[in-house]
Amino acid sequence: MKALCYVGPNELAVKERSIPVIGPGEVLIKVNYAGICGTDMLAYHGGMTKRTKPSVILGHEFSGIVYEAGPFSSFQKGDRVTVEPITSCGECDSCQRGYYNLCTIAFNLIGIDSDGAFAEYIKVPESKVYRLGATISMQDGALIEPLAVCVHAVEKGNIAPGQTVLVVGGGPIGIITALTAQQRGAKVFISEISPYRIQVAHQWGFEVLNPTEENFLEQINEKTHGRGVDVSIEATGTNNGMVTCIEAARTKGIVVITGLPKKNADFDVYRIIAKELQLVGTRVYMKEDYDQAIELLSSGGLDLSSLISKVVPLEEAIQQGFEAIDNGEDVIKILISLSDEDEKA
Repeated sequence: MKALCYVGPNELAVKERSIPVIGPGEVLIKVNYAGICGTDMLAYHGGMTKRTKPSVILGHEFSGIVYEAGPFSSFQKGDRVTVEPITSCGECDSCQRGYYNLCTIAFNLIGIDSDGAFAEYIKVPESKVYRLGATISMQDGALIEPLAVCVHAVEKGNIAPGQTVLVVGGGPIGIITALTAQQRGAKVFISEISPYRIQVAHQWGFEVLNPTEENFLEQINEKTHGRGVDVSIEATGTNNGMVTCIEAARTKGIVVITGLPKKNADFDVYRIIAKELQLVGTRVYMKEDYDQAIELLSSGGLDLSSLISKVVPLEEAIQQGFEAIDNGEDVIKILISLSDEDEKA
């Protein structure tokens, strides 16, 4: 099978790899679509060399069709599915308390720590496979993983109807987080500097504030009657994003950190003390977040299809995907097509 592999920092290659052989409790999936995300970009640029080793197949946001399952599996060939791509030790303190997303011994993100979905086939634990309802397209199925990230972030922020929320960053995670918070009844503002992303956010009906403008905090205060926002969510992984979240939050507010930082942050800790802010980290998701993400798409509560900017074949994924993102192409989400069937429904 063909697979897109990490070769080393700033180097990817499409290679021939053997189709995985499943063992007990595993399912073989024929991948339809897989999304390129910020974590893939970080790994590509050598930002995760302690975890992502040369030759590993990238990709963890995907949908596909069950191709093979064991004799006692609850799945059968042809089932339309997506996957929660993390595994854990099950034995450490975090896992024993039910927080397997915080595993301290053997946390494994498929597509970063082990072979992922930028390939024609992938084998995964059956316990991590979720059926897609008839109302979810295969392309939308590849967006369930990032949606689950955003559901988890919104949960960590305890966002409730009537609250004000600032999402810093209008990329895929930022937009989907904003939509998820809005779906819960919050009034959401987005902070963004890219003209294209500002345009996209406006198309979704969001009020967008540019943090480079001198009166940014004045605008926040004006729109929140001088209080600041109840919850701010950092989705850029930048120092400026952290500072914006801290300054925009009201006293006793919550700052949720979702963006992966590329370097250590540098901000005024006293501002956190003076406002008695809660800084909350959020790492991927758990089963309940996946269940909720699937329900949101199945019920029509959210429609994310317009976030898909383009779909590219595997052979063009490096130039038309990774390099396009690096070059600042106007995109939100790029999917890689891995099936000749190119099923959309």
